[in-house]
Amino acid sequence: MTARPLIVLDAMAVRTRPTGVASGSVELLRALAARDRGCDFVVVAGHRAAFDWLDGTPGWQVVAPPAVRAVAREWHRGYTLPRLCRSRGAALMHALQPVAPWTAPCPVVLTVHDMAWRTMPDVIAEPRRTWLRAVVPPSLARASLLLANSNATATALAAGFPGLVRKVRVVPHGTPAWALAGPVASPSTAGERPFLLFVGTLEPRKNLPRLLDAYGQLLEGMGDQAPDLVLVGPMGWSSGPLQERLARPALRQRVRVRGWLEDDEVRNLYRRALAVVLPSLDEGFGLPVLEAMACGVPVLTSDRGAMSEAAGTDALLVNPVDTAGLARAMQRLATDPALRLKLASAGPRRASLWTWERTADLTAAAYAEITGDGGGRK
Repeated sequence: MTARPLIVLDAMAVRTRPTGVASGSVELLRALAARDRGCDFVVVAGHRAAFDWLDGTPGWQVVAPPAVRAVAREWHRGYTLPRLCRSRGAALMHALQPVAPWTAPCPVVLTVHDMAWRTMPDVIAEPRRTWLRAVVPPSLARASLLLANSNATATALAAGFPGLVRKVRVVPHGTPAWALAGPVASPSTAGERPFLLFVGTLEPRKNLPRLLDAYGQLLEGMGDQAPDLVLVGPMGWSSGPLQERLARPALRQRVRVRGWLEDDEVRNLYRRALAVVLPSLDEGFGLPVLEAMACGVPVLTSDRGAMSEAAGTDALLVNPVDTAGLARAMQRLATDPALRLKLASAGPRRASLWTWERTADLTAAAYAEITGDGGGRK
């Protein structure tokens, strides 16, 4: 009997409260594990508890190095991972972020989530920015295949590294299952003011200072008739400009910062929001766009890159650097119930087009290009 190919997955960056890239990695593994792929998997986890749900899944094993700090993680990526691949006879290694070991005893597949470190470096914190610029290009060159999470990411990858185009496969992300689930609470709360909702890490690439400036213009134009603004997500780096604006008297009573919330709480807020505003400067994919659409709430997002790719024509698209235009778009959503109904009705259909099952199938097909068999078996 022929042995099943073994796939080693580098998931060391996934934390117990995953957001963004990490939450996408968890969704991918759930979809891969949902059925037999004709191969076995070893997940190398930085936080073992983030993958407790895999316990007992046939063909899946989770191992965790003894340390999870950034420096130790790079040590394990450079030395522990290759040794594990060699000792287990791995058919390939899939790094869920675009950083590969300097040497590996088997082919390496990388997932590329965005190219902001090259196209918009100011939205990446130091020293991570310098580290990415040093380690990602050689990692891309060493990899056998590069899985881009959107056409926008694939285009940016090709522009920066045209010699690697032949290795690029577009493997779009999907809509998170929790966003597609039924309501967890009443769609409205008695006495609650209408509100606009932002979801994402509170960091420079999300364009929050400009969003707050635009919201200030909305308040000037609509006064007490303007909806409130709720920001949901963990505080990221370089929060000074955001905190400065939040302290303004005009905004202090109308903007609420909720921090990181569980999926059920976020879904509840989506379903109660008047609309969701996501004017990011750059995203590799933009999961909150699809989360909001799946929950049947109107979406306002950027007219560029992966955000417009995910939203299509079923969102209100704006130039994210046009503050006045952003304010006008928010006012339009706040005052045009017909537009809100149109977008809210179209959103779930749009979100249903993006599935993690398809993501997993395309990922398994990429494995099969290398292993020659089991990775793509259904």
